[in-house]
Amino acid sequence: MITFDFETKSYADLTKVGAWAYSEDPTTEVICCAWGVDNEEVQTWWPDKHEGEYDDDYGELYIAIKQGHVIEAHNVSFERSIWMNIMVPRYGWVLPYEDQWRDTMAVACYYALPAALGKVSSVLGYGPKDPEGARLITKYSKLYLKTAKTEIPDEDFQKFVAYCIDDVKREQSVSDELGDLHSRELPIFQLDQRINLRGIALDIDGIAGAAAIVEQRSEALTKEFRGLTGLNPTQRDKVMEWFAQRGVRLDNMQADYLQDLLDHPPLDGSPVGGIGQGETRRAIEIRLAINKASTKKLDAMVRNCGLDGRARFQTRYHGTGRWTGSGFQPLNLNRGFEGMDPEQLVSDIARGDAEWLDIVYGDAMDAVAKASRYWIMAEDGNRIISGDFSSIEAVILACIAGEVWKIDAFRKGVKIYEYMADKIYNLPAGTTTKATHPAERQDGKTGELAFGYQGALGAWLKFDSSGRHTNERIVEICRAWRKEHDATVALWMGLQSAAIKATRSGKLVKYREIGFEVVDEWLTMILPNGKRLWYREPVVRVSPPRWCKPELSKKCMAGTCGHKAGPVLSYMAQKEGQWRRVDTYGGKLTENACQAISREILVLAMLRAEEAGYPIILTVYDEIVCEVPNDHGSLDEFKALMAAPLPKWAEGWPIGVAAWEGQRYRK
Repeated sequence: MITFDFETKSYADLTKVGAWAYSEDPTTEVICCAWGVDNEEVQTWWPDKHEGEYDDDYGELYIAIKQGHVIEAHNVSFERSIWMNIMVPRYGWVLPYEDQWRDTMAVACYYALPAALGKVSSVLGYGPKDPEGARLITKYSKLYLKTAKTEIPDEDFQKFVAYCIDDVKREQSVSDELGDLHSRELPIFQLDQRINLRGIALDIDGIAGAAAIVEQRSEALTKEFRGLTGLNPTQRDKVMEWFAQRGVRLDNMQADYLQDLLDHPPLDGSPVGGIGQGETRRAIEIRLAINKASTKKLDAMVRNCGLDGRARFQTRYHGTGRWTGSGFQPLNLNRGFEGMDPEQLVSDIARGDAEWLDIVYGDAMDAVAKASRYWIMAEDGNRIISGDFSSIEAVILACIAGEVWKIDAFRKGVKIYEYMADKIYNLPAGTTTKATHPAERQDGKTGELAFGYQGALGAWLKFDSSGRHTNERIVEICRAWRKEHDATVALWMGLQSAAIKATRSGKLVKYREIGFEVVDEWLTMILPNGKRLWYREPVVRVSPPRWCKPELSKKCMAGTCGHKAGPVLSYMAQKEGQWRRVDTYGGKLTENACQAISREILVLAMLRAEEAGYPIILTVYDEIVCEVPNDHGSLDEFKALMAAPLPKWAEGWPIGVAAWEGQRYRK
């Protein structure tokens, strides 16, 4: 095992451009690197270390690589990018084979530990990283900062080398503690690396045209806002004071909050009263429009794009079990207009006329936002083929719970939102349709999204801010949903009980096809295929239920609410940037299981697609996106590859696939 680390400097901002574009930037240079082979002493290298003499240090590294030693780094996308784009062309280093690379960050994420090296090192008991390293990086690596220095004095250079050595030793400690990825996971990680190195082709000209529209509109909006308030939209405190002087006392300037005020204006005299049809309303509308007019997403696409027009390393393996986004966040792109040809919207944006887009689409900024997926496109001679598992989490939930009536409904192709609306409202089957009962159908949809993982009133309100129902009515709908889903309710309770029993006893405890077992410092959830999810340092304590909230309820505060204390399971996790103890419960464990099982079905389909010659460029939750030569494959073949064969443990599950093909990414 070769454990490796680079230290570099550049006028490019790594956090903004990503590892690949950073490594291609002509100003990026290697300060030094360090590596350790197995348990041998850590070696170092830097440009001109041997002043033209034979480089014995690299010679030993070369031999180790040619002998087949695997190479690990923490966040290996950086080391691979620097190696490929700097060390090979500038210094003549040998390029390791694709399957030689490993990533200690990937292993940390697999075990649900913090991703950052310093944080995972601290969690495992090796202490935080030396703060001297952060000082050196700020002073000498980030050349785009005005305070940065281009020359590194010898004393600080030696500190840089020592810091690099320390990182290697720290990575070795993490690697020794956690080991390599499970043999089942290693091929998936290697597939992830192939996908990320393949990259995503971007329409740079189209992005530039969209950015020009945004700038055009943003200038006009800023001018109107300044004329109305006498202030710039960015002067947050003064803008809030301006609103307060007109009877509108705002809590914040967040887009969701402001939009909710426009959609549901409170009565005059309330803390945010005074929003009518006058200047305060228009000022809020402009502020929201300016937020929408931001070029951040478009700028990020361009910054992360490599010299060949492709953006690489835009997703991260096992971020939360499934892939998560990085770079320009391709998992969070807006959906387009339903039923519209992407080329039409792209062509309309290319006209460069914001007012014309207002006429055609109602709002130029909305048109630009709806085009965000279309900037991902196939290169000449290729096409995009994409497939999505239809409602897979809902299907899996029904299957692992044994909700027979619902499994039958999915098998028959019943529209589940309409079906649930009929059940919630006690209507004859087939009554609700999107055309005849839109409100009831919407309630069926909201119920399906909100209640499946033990959500109730709070979960409903996250999906529905219309105010159509009182809180009491929402609770009634929740009860009706749970009455129809007795097996699902039993699954919540069964998984919670099994997890608590396993934590207390240390023995394997199962509920249906899901098991729980303590392994070293973890409670593990065992999926039907044997893969485990990991919960660090589990603890069971007796506590009131999570819906007992003394800070909100007088009865709960007085102890007269009737909520009985019971066993509550907690574990350590990285939440909101902090490593802290979090509680879990049956519904959350059910969500973990369903999403993880969904991922297991997805990766099998990904491996089949790659083997059949469908090169994957992106995976978005339950979707596989490929860029395929025009003379290869077909939509029907790709759908068949995704759909089957299901693993033995999922035989008979009614999992469907929807697929499409075209030049631009859409959904």
